[in-house]
Amino acid sequence: MTRTTVVAIHQPNFLPWMGYFHKMMLSDVFILLDTVPYTKNGYQNRVKIKTAQGARWLTIPVLTKGRFGQLTSEVEIKDNIGWRKTHLLTLTTNYARAPYFADTMAWLRTAYDSTTTRLAQFNQTLIEIVRKELRIETPLVLASTLNAGGSSSQHLLELVQKVGGTTYLSGPSGRHYLDEAPFLEAGVKIQYQQFQHPVYPQLHGDFVRGLSIIDLLMNVGPIQARHVLESASESNQANQDDRVTLHR
Repeated sequence: MTRTTVVAIHQPNFLPWMGYFHKMMLSDVFILLDTVPYTKNGYQNRVKIKTAQGARWLTIPVLTKGRFGQLTSEVEIKDNIGWRKTHLLTLTTNYARAPYFADTMAWLRTAYDSTTTRLAQFNQTLIEIVRKELRIETPLVLASTLNAGGSSSQHLLELVQKVGGTTYLSGPSGRHYLDEAPFLEAGVKIQYQQFQHPVYPQLHGDFVRGLSIIDLLMNVGPIQARHVLESASESNQANQDDRVTLHR
């Protein structure tokens, strides 16, 4: 019997939300898609955290002027405006009272000491650390190391094939853009992630969905955070007729 190898693919986003790591947890290989054009004002260089005034963007400044169409792997960080110090101060101001603030900030400070000038590399470092914190064993692979051809859905298919995938796990929004025909013709199955956002303890009032994974780690720590992510799948299994799916 042929072993099923589930492959998920996503851009190397900045400190992504919990749904990103839920998808990683469900896959056998997770490909960081750095071979596509950079999306300005997307999640590759910004994410929301929670403050006393509500959700707020945490943004990495990048060079985009005159660089339209640059690949994700090519995007450079503006490193002359003190954004690293500002980020750490912002996180300290808003999460100092969180139960796992000290533990989380310890590795964040180390990661922020990185001298890399490439956004994708910086994000990959953070994603790798969070993966280990959450005890997710799924290996990360850079798409740029796989030499896959094609464009759009064909490119995704070739990436899956390059790592020996038999099933492609797409985010829920893939239903709106993914061309399934090439996958079916190649004998690669398609699954769509089902994610019901769990509720967990937060600072600053009413619960807010869709925040950076940092919010979860600060508030409950890595061990409980892993259980929270697992509950997103358990909730779907228990509520097959009443799913709430977040599109991201």
